[in-house]
Order: sequence, then structure tokens, then C-alpha cells
Amino acid sequence: MIDDIRELFQTLIAPRLAGIEGELKAVNSRIDAMDSKFEAKIDALDSKFEGKFDSLKSSIGFLDGKIESFRRELSAEIRRVEETLSADFVRIESNVDVRLVAMDRGMESLRRELLAEIRAAR
Repeated sequence: MIDDIRELFQTLIAPRLAGIEGELKAVNSRIDAMDSKFEAKIDALDSKFEGKFDSLKSSIGFLDGKIESFRRELSAEIRRVEETLSADFVRIESNVDVRLVAMDRGMESLRRELLAEIRAAR
């Protein structure tokens, strides 16, 4: 009976197990091949994105430099305008002071003339 079972096992089950084992090896090989392709694609995408990120970082650095340059130029122009306006204001203030003094003298002269006429008219 054991011999019958052994013979049955060898003739029916062992070949089927060998066939299943072969199929499992084929499936494993296909999985390994797909895994390799998948990893290769991920690596390619990773390096592509890394290059894009490096390019983006470079562009941001360039823009930072440009913005800083514009900021410095604008600050210098603001200082120049402030200095010009300050000098103009001092000049205008001086002119106004001179004119006010002249107007005060003219008004004082007119006041004296009017007082003299008022006294003469009495």
C-alpha cells in the first residue's frame, strides 16, 4: 500500500508539483523583471525631477540676486531724491525768508507813509 501511494505520488502529484514549481519560477521571473523596470523608471523620474529642482533653485537664486539689485538701486534713487528735495527745500526756504524780509520792510515803509499822511491830514 505504501508502494502504491508512493507510485501514485510519483506519477500524478510529483509532475504536477514540478509543473507548479516551474510556473512559480516563471511568475517570479516576470515579477523580478517588472520590478527592475519599475525601479529603472522611478530612478529616471527621480533624476529628472532632481535636475528640475536644481534648475528651479538656480532660477530662484538668480531672481533673488535681481531683486536685491533692484532694491539697492531703488534705495540709492530714493536717497538721491531725498537729498535733492532737501537741498531744494533749503534753497526755497531761504528764498522765502528773503522775500518775507523784503515784504516786511515794504509793509513797514508803507505803514510809516500812511501814518505820516494820517498825521498830515489831521
